[in-house]
Amino acid sequence: MARRNAWSVLFNPKVISVFLAVLLWVYVAGVRGPDTTKSVDAPVVAVNLPQGYVVSGVLPSVTVTLRGPMNTLWNVTGSYVTPTIDLRGRSEGTFVATVQVQVAGLAGVTVQSVTPSEVSVQLESLQTISVPIHVEVTGTLPAGMVLGTLHAEPAAVEVSGPSSLVGLVREAAVVVSLDKLGTPAGGNLTVAGEVVAFDTEGNAVTGVLLSPQSAVAILPILDTSRVRTLPVLPVISGHPAAGYAVGATSCVPAVVMVTGEPDVLGQVKVITTSPVDISGKSGVVTRDVELVLPAGVSLMSGSEAVACRITLDPVVVLAIPDVQVQVRGAGPAWKVTVGTTSVSVLVSGTSAAIASLGSSQVKAYIDVSQAPLADGSYPVSLEGLTQGVISATATPSSIQADIQKEP
Repeated sequence: MARRNAWSVLFNPKVISVFLAVLLWVYVAGVRGPDTTKSVDAPVVAVNLPQGYVVSGVLPSVTVTLRGPMNTLWNVTGSYVTPTIDLRGRSEGTFVATVQVQVAGLAGVTVQSVTPSEVSVQLESLQTISVPIHVEVTGTLPAGMVLGTLHAEPAAVEVSGPSSLVGLVREAAVVVSLDKLGTPAGGNLTVAGEVVAFDTEGNAVTGVLLSPQSAVAILPILDTSRVRTLPVLPVISGHPAAGYAVGATSCVPAVVMVTGEPDVLGQVKVITTSPVDISGKSGVVTRDVELVLPAGVSLMSGSEAVACRITLDPVVVLAIPDVQVQVRGAGPAWKVTVGTTSVSVLVSGTSAAIASLGSSQVKAYIDVSQAPLADGSYPVSLEGLTQGVISATATPSSIQADIQKEP
């Protein structure tokens, strides 16, 4: 009877339920482990950002403390949590936002705390501009090689971001180190690089988005014997208004890089332009004209048009009295006696040329090693005249000279 009662108790449904519950708790406890806490760091993400606005600067990271089974939390990192701030309905300005945390893929895990629970956010209007890309090089090329005109592809980059930062950007560049290119051969070398935005002082601007983020730098590498950098000389046609003369002349660019066979380049000293007509003009004349390239000579790159500036100054006359006459060309045993030892010099030219002309720098001389004129006199020559002088005459224009050549 006692045995029967024991089996009744053992197989009682309530007893069996308690026993199974204990077994389940032991199993779950073994798999899950006891509850514990763990703290991880994760960056804050802005959601529901208003159209036309952008977060200025970088949002901070927060520390999220999680609570859950030890066996679940032991290998959890910050990638399992996403701290967010909701910017719906916000506008430009600085404000404090509450951090909300979402937990992904962690059964039985809850958020216990977030530190800090609020963060400061600055919203600015979104601005996008386009700026040119140029190529910057560092290092040197091997001897005998020279860089041609550099350019980047694409030629421009779009810069987007907070208006306060985008407003600082003036240009962008792709930087190439020549020392890392090995030993390049001649021809165009193509190098890809990251695009960097710069302000007016040459400082890199960070916190903006560049599109594209990389560009291709094209580096023409040439043999120095086939390349020359030559000045640009404007050709002038016509005559200015009465009382005016050609003063300073200049072109932009002032020099150009050309290429050609070495024997051809050796004969070229300057690159001239098509004529700039100054007929009847005074003051300053500016013209865009084409370069005139000699046969066998090519422009390295860029436009063949240059901007030339011709200054037409009023003509001024300067009288220089009593300029001493030098005798040149006499042999060591010659005795030369001149009829006149000084002349008066009359110089006309632009006001700038005359202003820079010192009377002491004008020299007068006769050369007795040359044949005399028909009347036996020697012509007076002048030197020391500067650019911009139109005419210079000496009075008298010739001088008698008695020459005795001792044996």
